[in-house]
Amino acid sequence: MYYAVKDFLQTRLRLETSEEKSKVVNLKKNPSEFLGFRIKAHRKKTNMGIRYVARSHMTQKALGNAQMKIKQAVKAIQKHQTAENVWRFNTVIMGIQNYYSAASRITIDLSKLNNRLNKALYNRLSEVRKEATFQDFSKSMQKRYKGYECKLYKIKEMVLVPIHAQRCKVNLNFSQTICNYTTAGRNKIHQNLRAINKQTLAHVMKQFIPSRSIEYNDNRISRFIAQYGKCAVTGIELGMDDWHCHHKTPYHLTKDDSYGNLVIVHEPVHRLIYMRNQEKMQVLLDALKLNEKQLKKVNELREQCLNEAI
Repeated sequence: MYYAVKDFLQTRLRLETSEEKSKVVNLKKNPSEFLGFRIKAHRKKTNMGIRYVARSHMTQKALGNAQMKIKQAVKAIQKHQTAENVWRFNTVIMGIQNYYSAASRITIDLSKLNNRLNKALYNRLSEVRKEATFQDFSKSMQKRYKGYECKLYKIKEMVLVPIHAQRCKVNLNFSQTICNYTTAGRNKIHQNLRAINKQTLAHVMKQFIPSRSIEYNDNRISRFIAQYGKCAVTGIELGMDDWHCHHKTPYHLTKDDSYGNLVIVHEPVHRLIYMRNQEKMQVLLDALKLNEKQLKKVNELREQCLNEAI
């Protein structure tokens, strides 16, 4: 069977196969590994009789790599107990959780990983960490980890993310409604195209602002993702360092870092929101070339900041 498939791919499609990675597997008897996932078919009783379902785990190699990454993050915290290092520790864990959430047995695998790391976490961080409560999480973190009961710890007033706290997320198959011939189908195509540049997103997630609250750092990322990495006023795609996270109601008045009070805007737009010098404003307006709708948005943000409309 393997040689037949290999011959077909080579002669008909001109595709070369890797001897090490390519094989034909009976998933009912043996698991197959792919991109860090170990998949096997298991018998399951249903109302329609016996059926086979896919049961997936993290591979041993993936568990080893995850353990190494988390250990490095723990060592960084032990060396320098800063909020930034704690933030990076959390982003490492959340990255692992997000990627492997497609595995049906992800909670079991992460629990094993947690058990492996318990000793390292205790030995290296027991003197610097304090017990925390669920309420110490920021609002976005509370939403993500709601329903998990476990001991929580914090360093520099930032709660360490629980390693095991991830449930399986169902991967949706191809939607039959996607097509070029209906309004709903075209809308789905456009929705799928609204992706954020991976390098930009990775850069944004790694950036931690120590002078700001944990809630601000969390909501800043959430707002950037919600806006698909685009300016709320101009709609242009933003890069790594050409944007600002703006407080709709000035922070010095309300101390409000909530998600609803933040908006991501292009750097020159942010300057325009606070600017009062008429000559400088005109120079920026000429450069930005805002239309009526965009100018209206700028004025709304200016008025919320107690500035006059342009």
